[in-house]
Parts: sequence; structure tokens; C-alpha cells
Amino acid sequence: MSTSTDTSHATTTAACPACRHLRKSAARYSTGYTVTPSVGGGWMQWSGALLRLLQRTGSEPTRALLIEQPSRTERYVQVLVGHGVAHAEASSNEYLEGASRLSGVEERLLTLLGWVAPNPRSSNPDEVSTNWTLPLVHGDWTNLVETITATLVGIFRLSEQLPVEMNLFLADHPCRACSWPNEEFDDEHDINDSYGTLGF
Repeated sequence: MSTSTDTSHATTTAACPACRHLRKSAARYSTGYTVTPSVGGGWMQWSGALLRLLQRTGSEPTRALLIEQPSRTERYVQVLVGHGVAHAEASSNEYLEGASRLSGVEERLLTLLGWVAPNPRSSNPDEVSTNWTLPLVHGDWTNLVETITATLVGIFRLSEQLPVEMNLFLADHPCRACSWPNEEFDDEHDINDSYGTLGF
């Protein structure tokens, strides 16, 4: 299983001063949660907590969020999120084996939810993808959480009775310019790189 978030759309300029500065304090941007939904009130409460997490951290330096239930399946969702933008991916059969592989019906359901099928052999480097992807999300955390929850529960069949692991860590290129080089931002409402309080 691959657990690395696709950052191919981000620049690989390792010498970026802003990214270097953020990487020095990477530990404070990283955290992990293990939550059993049935203990905390079910999937509705779990998704509410995920929404609050994205609302708190979505405008901060770019981080990767990995959501999985390894005790049940290899399937996962991962999100690159920061500076008000998010790029979400759902695991594909490129990385899944055995009972974790997606059926044709499940792949059609992903399409109905808005996921775009993997395209690993595209001649256009900007379109290469080995996972299912969503169009870039610009601050609409509610819709993103609804799609993620529907995917995890309705298609990936995560169990409400088993722990769900969530790991949040600083992206390789966390500054705004490196994370989202093709995105336009309103400089009058520039998102700073201050550290916010985490919690789930």
C-alpha cells in the first residue's frame, strides 16, 4: 500500500526559504488520532470531528492527512491540505491487493461521488495519477468531509466498531507558493503560516 500523498503538482525546489523554515518545526505540525467511531457517537460524530479538524488547520501551512483502518482493509483516503486548498486522493487498485481491491461496482460508485479515475499513463505529466482524485477543494470543508465519509463508509466499508487511524504531518513543501504554484490567492487576505491549535 502506498501512503505517500501525491505532491507532483508542487514544486520540488528544496531550497525554498519558507519551506526550510517550516520544516525546522515540522514536529509541531504533526499529530495522530486513533478513534473508534462507535465509541464517540458513530460516523456522524466522527465526521463532525473531521470537519472541525479541517476548519482549524485548513488555512495553515500545507499538511498531509492520512485516514485508514489497517485492522480491516488496505483502503485509505489521503488529503494534502493547507492555505485554504485541498487535494484529496482515494486508494486505487494500483496499490491494493487481495480482498482490499476495489470491485467494478465500487469504482463506479466512486465516480458517482465525484472521484476521478486514476490515469497513470497519461502523456500529460499534470494529469498523471495512480489514485482516485477529487477536483481541488477551495475551502469547502463541509463538502469535502461529506465526500470522504461517504467514501470510507459506503464504498471502502470501514467498520464503525474498529479504530480509524488519522495521521496529520507537515508536507514536504508546506509553504503556499510551493504547495499550490498554479493557484491564485487574494493577497489582501493572505493566509499566514502561523501555527494553530490541533485537536480532534
